Amino acid sequence: MVLFSYPLIDIFAQISKYQPMDVTERQELARLLKALGEYNRLSLVYELCSCSEPENAMCLCECCSVDASVASRHLKALAQEEIVRIESRGRERLYTLNRHEVAQRLRKLADEIDGQNTAESEDQDRPDMKPGSARR
Repeated sequence: MVLFSYPLIDIFAQISKYQPMDVTERQELARLLKALGEYNRLSLVYELCSCSEPENAMCLCECCSVDASVASRHLKALAQEEIVRIESRGRERLYTLNRHEVAQRLRKLADEIDGQNTAESEDQDRPDMKPGSARR
């Protein structure tokens, strides 16, 4: 006797992926979004997206029309939220985008936005599942 059909197991697998954020995660995400919410900081992040190697503030400041000291201050704020990493080479400070960390944190928010209706939206994409039809 089969208790569960494959589609039902699929629903449980999708539901188990959705784990709501706790208070600490929401606070961390709010700090991330606040850091990215300033135009020049977001411009610096976009500039770093296209960099394959670490860059100094002087090279990065051109993207947002600010001088190197202002860019350094913004980059420091981004580093405090682990959006960028700072590497010191002598007196020079080089910046890289912490791609994996930032993408993971933003993806968590996107999953929260999508997560409430994961099973419903996937059913709408499946030709064998029409609204109101039962799984068997």
